[in-house]
Amino acid sequence: MLGEIEPILRFILTLPISKFVSGSIWAYPALETVHLIGLGLLFGPIIIYDLRILGFLRSVTPATLASTLLPWVWTGFALNALSGLLLFASDAVEFGINPAFQAKMALIFLAGLNAVTFQMRYRQSATPAGAQGPSLKIQAAFSILIWLSVIVAGRMIAYVA
Repeated sequence: MLGEIEPILRFILTLPISKFVSGSIWAYPALETVHLIGLGLLFGPIIIYDLRILGFLRSVTPATLASTLLPWVWTGFALNALSGLLLFASDAVEFGINPAFQAKMALIFLAGLNAVTFQMRYRQSATPAGAQGPSLKIQAAFSILIWLSVIVAGRMIAYVA
């Protein structure tokens, strides 16, 4: 079912860190807590910025908002990447075959592509991000939808087998 990646996933289960996370009474809940904090630090600033692009918070320029929020986004991303990898390592085979986990990873990839595309468009333009027209607003709305979908897919991991 897993094909060529199953040996890799099974190898991950043999790593000491995987055994520690899966065998410790507190490690998994602590990592989930860090993951949730990271999610707030990642998605909170993203939604604020996207809402600015959609026309809210007009008293703050997109550039000012971006420079203020971007460090929080990267902090949240780092916390989620690290805690997510450790959570994954605790049961790599089960996560690897879980359709909700697969959907979450695909959505995170899509969110990353959306962010890169946005940055390329924004940097190539001489106008502020909020003044670039309806296509940028559609992209901001899409960003919110993608990140909400990431959250839903993440929650579904525990309930979909």
